[in-house]
Amino acid sequence: MSLSLPSQLLLQQDLPENALLINPPRDDLAFELEQTQWHIASFSFAVQQGFQERGFACQDICAPLTNEYKHVVIYLPKAKARLQYVLDFAMSALSADGQIWFVGENKGGIKSLNKNLKDDFEHIEKMAMGKHSAIVCAQIPLRKTEFDLNRYFIQHENEHGLSLRSLPGVFSQEKLDKGTQVLLKYLPRKIKGRILDFGCGTGTIASYISQNREYEELELIDDDFLAVKSAQTNIEDNRIEYTEAFASDGFSEIQDRYNWIVSNPPFHQGIKTDYNVTETFLRQAKDYLKLSGKLLIVANEFLNYEVILREHFKGVTTVAKENGFKVIQCEGIMRSKA
Repeated sequence: MSLSLPSQLLLQQDLPENALLINPPRDDLAFELEQTQWHIASFSFAVQQGFQERGFACQDICAPLTNEYKHVVIYLPKAKARLQYVLDFAMSALSADGQIWFVGENKGGIKSLNKNLKDDFEHIEKMAMGKHSAIVCAQIPLRKTEFDLNRYFIQHENEHGLSLRSLPGVFSQEKLDKGTQVLLKYLPRKIKGRILDFGCGTGTIASYISQNREYEELELIDDDFLAVKSAQTNIEDNRIEYTEAFASDGFSEIQDRYNWIVSNPPFHQGIKTDYNVTETFLRQAKDYLKLSGKLLIVANEFLNYEVILREHFKGVTTVAKENGFKVIQCEGIMRSKA
């Protein structure tokens, strides 16, 4: 891993000793940032773990801040829906004489940021440019916000009768996505045993599985804290039993083996498409399945995941192709040789 371009630009600046850093990228910033008094608030469990291992204090990005900050640094979120979220989160703890630095790539929305901030700050200026990135400084806040997570939930009901709530930027936030629609259509009706929903998002797949009442235990994992919070909320709202959602960097927090792993796997990192996360998941899945366990995923038709899967499973079957997606079921795991 290396430093992202926005991080390279940030480290060229005269940085304050104390600050709140929101939404840092998954790069080597934790190793290069000398201001170890900075507090970190990340959407990503993996990123937060990286900073904690380097001795940084981390804040819960889903809870109100208890400290006041004169300096806040925000990496511009990829999901536009999260900009208002991070802005409110930061301004709830920004001092009256405080300032926020917004850091981002030119093609990631930083160029048009000023118009989104004009009602929130008296003074806005571009303070640094380079590395195909920019830093925008916003000073003299015009409002103080009390951060309340419940304000950001969006609720929707899909065709399967599931009423779900989700937070900004969580995949398939306002409606059921086409890939998951196809996956649910071909999901076995009586799926049993211990089941893992990998990259759970709002928890749609697990919520659907819970309707048949045949499972022993459902676990949901995601790297994104807002996804996990959304899934936890839906588990509670829908009174789903024997079910738990928690944050994990891939399988990092998983200790057990499952009868089924079900997933509509993610393939984005930052503003770019990145299949490394999914390909790593496909290679590791067998290690978290029981001997008779099965993996069921949905993917875009053009993605040739079968090549990877055949290296780890004896049986790889394309169950269906529909609306540009395919459902793949894998069984007969091949254990790694000692």
